[in-house]
Amino acid sequence: MLIMKKYIETDGCMMASATDKQKDSLKEYMKKIKDIKLRVPEEYLQPIKEHAKAKGMSVNQLVISLLEKDMGIEIVTVREQNEQNKENENE
Repeated sequence: MLIMKKYIETDGCMMASATDKQKDSLKEYMKKIKDIKLRVPEEYLQPIKEHAKAKGMSVNQLVISLLEKDMGIEIVTVREQNEQNKENENE
């Protein structure tokens, strides 16, 4: 039996397209995520992106880490919660 996979091109790379299970999982994940719009003067945008990149982070990760420090809390992402739940199930 010949199984054909669908591939998509992203940024010059060929990648397998998502399965239905992966698409459903992403939909469930996105239901738990809420957006916050952040407005900054145009001249700060590139330096912020470069600062985050220099720290090995996305701008989102940088903002979350700064909020955690300022608020004295740990903001656990949905992805991290799922990983923790899987680890707990395996114990």
